[in-house]
Amino acid sequence: MDYRILELSPLEKLFFYLISGAFLLSVGWLFYDNIKFSLPLGFLIIPAKKYYIKILKEKRKSKLTIQFRDLLYSISSFISSGRSLGQSLTESIDFWRGTYDDKDMIIIELRWMTKRMTEGKERDVDVLRNFAERSDIRDIKDLVMVCDTCKNTGGNFTAAVNKCADIIGDKISLEKDLKMISSQKMFEGRIVAITPFLIIFFIKILSPEYMMALSYTNQGRVISTIALIMIICSFILIERMNDIEL
Repeated sequence: MDYRILELSPLEKLFFYLISGAFLLSVGWLFYDNIKFSLPLGFLIIPAKKYYIKILKEKRKSKLTIQFRDLLYSISSFISSGRSLGQSLTESIDFWRGTYDDKDMIIIELRWMTKRMTEGKERDVDVLRNFAERSDIRDIKDLVMVCDTCKNTGGNFTAAVNKCADIIGDKISLEKDLKMISSQKMFEGRIVAITPFLIIFFIKILSPEYMMALSYTNQGRVISTIALIMIICSFILIERMNDIEL
């Protein structure tokens, strides 16, 4: 499985298009009092779909990163007891049985790597490198680099892997804490972004004549369009400000 690519399932596509359609119709009604004005906004579906896929990919990548952090602990433990890297990967399947099931990504990957090592006679470092490339997770690439360097130079493999596991584990834990903080700020930013829509909604419900000048005059439609563009730009800016990477 290539984690760099994500294809939406039929249910995910249906959910996305229903939400997008409802949003565009709401914008047409709120800002122009005519849902026909939603049609020119249809081009927004393309970047919105890319953004939706990006969110799903980040969630999947974050989940896999946490599972890899747990895998590091078992790899470090098995290597310290004298196992090789390949044996550590294979025995980690039973080690995490109960915590993860056969549908979890890390167990699927461990079974696939074990199959390639036993049936395909591939090197343990090579199957781990393939996993790192497909997942596009820097921490896995760092582990592969350490393992490959030690095997090629004859360094202290056990000490290097244990030290690498400690550093990567701490880094992943720090990233998790930062994501929790940024997620809270991102949620607050999204609340701020939808506030104008809520304000306009209540104005149209409680005092519809107040918005008629914006909905039925050319100058008003221009102002409404500029306001809509500014809201979209502010949303994009908030999302980028809260996108923290280590």
